[in-house]
Amino acid sequence: MTQNCSMVLGLEIHMQLKTDSKMFCGCKNDPFFSDANTNVCPVCMGLPGAMPIPNLNAIKSAQIFSNALGAKLQTKIIYERKNYFYPDLPKGFQLTCPHNPIAVGGSLSGINFREIHLEEDTAKSIHTGDLTLIDFNKSGVPLLEIVTEPDFTDIDEAVEFCKEIQLIVRYLGISEADMEKGNMRLEANISVRKLGQKELPNYRVEMKNINSFSFMKKALQYELRRQSGALTVGEKLVQETRGFNETTGKTFTQRSKEEANDYRYFPEPDIPIIEIDEKWMNEITTRKILLPSELRTQLKEKGLNDQYVLRLVGDFSLYEKYLAVLDLGYSPSESANFVVNISEYKEKSPSEIDKIEKSKRSSKISNESVLLPIVETVVNKNLKVVSDYKSGNTSAMQFLIGQVMKSTQGKADAQIVASMLAKLLP
Repeated sequence: MTQNCSMVLGLEIHMQLKTDSKMFCGCKNDPFFSDANTNVCPVCMGLPGAMPIPNLNAIKSAQIFSNALGAKLQTKIIYERKNYFYPDLPKGFQLTCPHNPIAVGGSLSGINFREIHLEEDTAKSIHTGDLTLIDFNKSGVPLLEIVTEPDFTDIDEAVEFCKEIQLIVRYLGISEADMEKGNMRLEANISVRKLGQKELPNYRVEMKNINSFSFMKKALQYELRRQSGALTVGEKLVQETRGFNETTGKTFTQRSKEEANDYRYFPEPDIPIIEIDEKWMNEITTRKILLPSELRTQLKEKGLNDQYVLRLVGDFSLYEKYLAVLDLGYSPSESANFVVNISEYKEKSPSEIDKIEKSKRSSKISNESVLLPIVETVVNKNLKVVSDYKSGNTSAMQFLIGQVMKSTQGKADAQIVASMLAKLLP
C-alpha cells in the first residue's frame, strides 16, 4: 500500500498432482526424471482422434484438498476446451473445468477461495540457441488450480498464504509442491485503487508463472509501486500480462490480458458430465485430515517452543519421527530436541535413538547429593540469568540446565537437574 493508493490482489496457485498416470491418459506421470518424450501417447501429444479418459484418482485428490479447506464439492464436473494457440499446446486447446469446477468457496487464514479447478498441464518448452524444443512428458499432467478472491491487503500476507498452501498439499500427500521443479507455480492478479474506493478497478495485471516466493515478493512490490505511481499522476492503467526481470528488478509487458470469451470455451464432446454419487462424496467428506494449523496448536499445547513447532510443522517426515520417539516414552521437549537439534540423530531411526539414549542414561549422574554443588555453582555464576528466569523468561531455565550439563560433560540427568533448579529458584 502506498500513501494514496491501496492494493487489490488475488492469486491463482497451480499444483501438479502426484498421481501414477496423467490426467486424461495412461502415460506415466513423471515430467522430471524420464528422458524427453518417453512418457507420451496420442492423447497427451494432441494427435487427431485421440480419446481422453479422466483420471479419477486425480479428481479424488483435488476433492480431498478442497474439502480440507472447507470448499463446497460439486456433484457435477464438466470439462471444457479452453482454446488458444501456443507451441506447448499442439491440439490448440486445454481441457479444464472453469464453469463446473471441482469445488467452490472455502477459505484459509481469512482469504476466500472463488473456485478450485483440475486441468491438464501443457508440454515443456526448452529454449536452446535459436531453437525451441518441446518435451511432452509434462503434457497432460494433472494440474490443480486454486483461485482466490482478491482479499489480500499485504504482499507478505500473500507470500505466507502460498507457503501454507504448499504445506497443506504436502501433508495431504497429493503434491510435492516443489517450486524449483515447477510443480508449484504462482500467478498473481494485482491492481490498485484510490484510498476509500470500494469498487474493484476496471483492469488487472497478471504476473504469470512465478517460480519462487522471493520472486513473487519482489515482482509484486515493484508492480505495486509502478501502478500506484501511474494512478497518482492520472495515467491510464491497462489489463495486461507482465513478466519480471530479476536482474533489473522491474516488470515488463508481455501481452494484453485475455478475457474469458477470448478462449471460446465449449464442453469437451469426448468426456461426458462427471456426476459424483453420495457414496463417493461421503468417502471424501468424512476423511480425517490434520492441517498444519491444527498441528501447530497441538504442539504448542504440549509445551513446545516456537523453534520446535516451526521445524516440526515445516517437515512432516520430521514430525512423524518426533511422534515415534514420543511413543517410546520420552517427553515432548526431549523428543523434539532429539529429532531437531541433535545432529548425531539425524540419520538414526527412533529405535536407534532410543538405544543410544538408554546407553547414555545408564551412566548418567542422577544422585542429587552429587549434583547439588554443581547446580549451586552454576546458579551463583549466572545470577543475571537467574534474575531473567524469575522475571518470567522461562527459556533461561534451559540455559542453566545446559551449563550443568556442560560442567558434567553431559552426564547429568537433565530431568533431575531441571527439578532441582525449579526448587532452588521458586
